[in-house]
Amino acid sequence: MAVTGFWRNNRAILIVLVLLVALSAVAWSAMGQRPFVRTMLSGLTLGALYFMVAAGLTLIFGLMDVLNFAHGAMFMVGAYMGWQFYTNPTFLFGLAPLALACLAGLSAAPLLQPVLAKWVLPEGWQTQLPRMLLAVSLLMLVLAVAGLDVLDLAETAMVAIMVAADPLAEATPQEPLSRFGLRVLLMLAAGLALAVAQARPGDKTQPVSRQSATRSWAPLLTLLALTVVATLLREPASLGVLKMNADLRFLLSLLVGAIVGGGLGAVLEVSLIRPLYVRPQFIVLLTLGLAFVLKEMAQVLWDPLAYQMSRPPLFSQPGKAENLWAWFSGRNLTVDILGVTFPSYRLFIIVLGVLMLLGLWLLMRRSRLGMIIRAGVQDREMVEALGINVRRVFTLVFSLGAGLAALGGIGAAPFIPVEPGMGDRFMMQGFITVVLGGMGSYSGAAIGALLLGLARAFGDYLALRFSLSPAISEASTVIIMAIVLLVRPSGLLGKKE
Repeated sequence: MAVTGFWRNNRAILIVLVLLVALSAVAWSAMGQRPFVRTMLSGLTLGALYFMVAAGLTLIFGLMDVLNFAHGAMFMVGAYMGWQFYTNPTFLFGLAPLALACLAGLSAAPLLQPVLAKWVLPEGWQTQLPRMLLAVSLLMLVLAVAGLDVLDLAETAMVAIMVAADPLAEATPQEPLSRFGLRVLLMLAAGLALAVAQARPGDKTQPVSRQSATRSWAPLLTLLALTVVATLLREPASLGVLKMNADLRFLLSLLVGAIVGGGLGAVLEVSLIRPLYVRPQFIVLLTLGLAFVLKEMAQVLWDPLAYQMSRPPLFSQPGKAENLWAWFSGRNLTVDILGVTFPSYRLFIIVLGVLMLLGLWLLMRRSRLGMIIRAGVQDREMVEALGINVRRVFTLVFSLGAGLAALGGIGAAPFIPVEPGMGDRFMMQGFITVVLGGMGSYSGAAIGALLLGLARAFGDYLALRFSLSPAISEASTVIIMAIVLLVRPSGLLGKKE
């Protein structure tokens, strides 16, 4: 019985694995050891990149039924933010206090709600006042950033190299504290105006929770403290990051890219996407527009050029390691794997994809949050009846999906050029991966990404070997999706509705 149940639950995975082993054996004998190993490793690298995009997409698209066409832009945002932190963090440290101040003001909404609900306002004012506050908030936001030289903060000269070569070098100078402090106060006021609008003054029909208001003091005070610290330490922090160990700075850039992407995803979900859940077709148009806006913003800030992020010393020492164990001591640029010279950073991309899959499995299957997410998708009303704020959970899911895409972007930055259209190249493959693996199945997305990566790598090999058109290798991913959907319309691990 146990064997039968295991076969029934994992039949698709086992069949795919058996087919992959059989096809690998045939390819090994036909191609020879070195071409096969080189192509297989290239396919695993591409599969890891595809999964980095699809991992977040399968949460947003599969669990929330939100068709997010801005997901590729999140991949791009993560790459730019991590690369900027690695090369010149002045841009991030210069804008972080403004973002934190606005978030601090906005976090006061639960505290203001019990007080503002007692206001006695005419019904017309209950509708018009939030709109007026929104206009005031936008005006304050404009005043806060007016005259701020953002392009100078985003300067992309090789600041990190200059600072490393000259211990007396300084980071890009920033505004005087007095002028910048006024910008921070304006952003805080803009956030407070948004918080008052969100609290809906005079609306006595909304639920008011004293306990929720009490718990909201902690995030408010934390954000205010972070705002003050970030304001005072703008220049020292930038210089300190530039002078730290490059490997540690790279690891921090991974974290920064994921945090910025996740934060941006949360803001977009709360402000733009949440009101449109009842109109999913509008979400498609909205996310398409967001993708174009983010892409154009990247072109304005960093020019429509392709930048190459330098690899950290951990993966860039001259020479070739004889094996993986030798790499740990030598940290060489390449590693010998079964007679094939392979870049060590590509192995890091593969490992990062595996770690992302493991992290998703632990979150969704071994944590209380994962249980709440799965329950909220299946029966939202029942979960809300248990006192769980499903809207906040969905915001967290959207933020997590965007953060995973951003993490993939900065992880791929030393491997592929950092440029405004980098997310577009992986966006379609991410959608194909999600559909191929099954809606909402992260393990299915991993298998789908593996299949697509190997198909593309072996397609490129065949096109080069027999002088075929490159379009054949590009079409291989679509052909595989068509074959799988003909056999299993719900995807490899998808469930029938």
